[in-house]
Amino acid sequence: MLKKGNYTALWCAVLILAAAVRLPQLSHRPMHTDEAVHAVKFAELLESGSYRYDSNEYHGPTLNYFTLLPAWLRGQETLTELDETTLRLVPVFFGLLLVLLPLLLQPVIGSRSALASGMWIALSAPQVFYSRYYIHEVLFVFFAMLLVGASMRYFRTRHWAWSVTAGAALGFLHASKETDLLIAAAAAGALATLWLLRRFKPSCPSWSHALLFSGTAFLISSTLFTSFFANPAGIGDSFRTYTTYMARGAGESLHLYPWYYYLQLLFFFKPATNPLISEAWLLPFAAIAILTTLRKGEENDSLRFLVLFMFFLALIFSALPYKTPWNLLVFHYGFLLLAGYGSVRVLQREGRKRRWGVVYLFLALAGIGIQSIWLNYFRDSDPVNPWVYAHPGPDLKRVSDLVESAALSSPHGLDTPVEVVVPGHGYWPLPWTLRRLRQVGWYDQVELQQPPGEIILTVPEAEAALVQKLYVLPQPGEKHLYAGLWHEYAELRPGVEIRGYIRAELKNGINPDLMP
Repeated sequence: MLKKGNYTALWCAVLILAAAVRLPQLSHRPMHTDEAVHAVKFAELLESGSYRYDSNEYHGPTLNYFTLLPAWLRGQETLTELDETTLRLVPVFFGLLLVLLPLLLQPVIGSRSALASGMWIALSAPQVFYSRYYIHEVLFVFFAMLLVGASMRYFRTRHWAWSVTAGAALGFLHASKETDLLIAAAAAGALATLWLLRRFKPSCPSWSHALLFSGTAFLISSTLFTSFFANPAGIGDSFRTYTTYMARGAGESLHLYPWYYYLQLLFFFKPATNPLISEAWLLPFAAIAILTTLRKGEENDSLRFLVLFMFFLALIFSALPYKTPWNLLVFHYGFLLLAGYGSVRVLQREGRKRRWGVVYLFLALAGIGIQSIWLNYFRDSDPVNPWVYAHPGPDLKRVSDLVESAALSSPHGLDTPVEVVVPGHGYWPLPWTLRRLRQVGWYDQVELQQPPGEIILTVPEAEAALVQKLYVLPQPGEKHLYAGLWHEYAELRPGVEIRGYIRAELKNGINPDLMP
């Protein structure tokens, strides 16, 4: 039995380790398109003080409102003042809370298992990667697992405080992302299975506690969706949005992958010229936890629920054709909880089995830790990393710096007219990286009636129309000669070439060291 002081010290060490692998170099990795979209959306709230939920895009409002705090603390009040560190501090914070969250499940998995789970969560590569990623997913996972943990605590104690905590978790979960329905479906599937196996007897909370739960959830959700009651239609929009996202999940999207996609990412991702990337180190520990649930005994019922909950989550997310890597985080978190439980069971063995178990545990710890550092700090935007998904590479920064340098070489400075033409709003994340420029026009097609910018960014498929605009349609004396800003191949995102042009008379002032 660990003494209380030693147990606390070990938890502090785990939390320090988690912070150490999450906080450094937050601005190093280029902003993903999704991060840039959320950043610009947040800037509207930061600059105007108002927010309006869009039921078709952006997900829920929690990410925006939680980001206000680090922006205020760092004295940033506009889009141009924001930086990657401010934005990514929000998922870092919730990522650290996820490391601590196993403490809530101590009555289910035990105190030592909670500590071991915290260690695996602290080091796991996808948990670290997306804890440094300005999207909703880490917040979503935290509130989902807080809801599960607080609900378990309530049904053990019947204390009103746990009903309020569970209600708050549900409210924030609903206000984070539309896939909260999948959490409910997985929980229902787990409970139904336990009931069929006669391991679960329905037990209703008291009316007062049910009202506390539902009232807290509704208050938090409606407050955020209505922008603190400035937009009452936000409540209805928060439910109408399910239609949009159900259509995407059923296959109306570009992000379509086979059922085994998540399993491949987690356990067998093998780039052509790089070593196998896998979390299979943890499979034996999770298997031990699952086998434990097969034994009789009421003490295993809550653990059975966790196993079934994780199974149904993995099943639902894998069955949906729509897949992105970050969607696996919620059931992967359950996998890490089980791995923590199994790790302790290995240490509880005796003799030779225990010695070999200790050796394997340290090998797994080293393997998971080294892999996490390598992926998060040396391959953080490289496609050999399974958690990198259509991520901009180093060309994005060079192109953005070059465009800004070119603008500063013009007499107009940061007010230099810049024209960006990429079909299908495909110019992201340039609105983030070019946020200091004040006169940028963003277009899906070449606008023949608009005067051309002094600097033009476009893609190859739009160049024919651009030539018409620059050299065919203008009258004699109104044409300007344009030169290439760079001559090497440069990508906006993987597979998306970006080309840049500038009025010839302005090119001499550009720093040649910035040329891609």
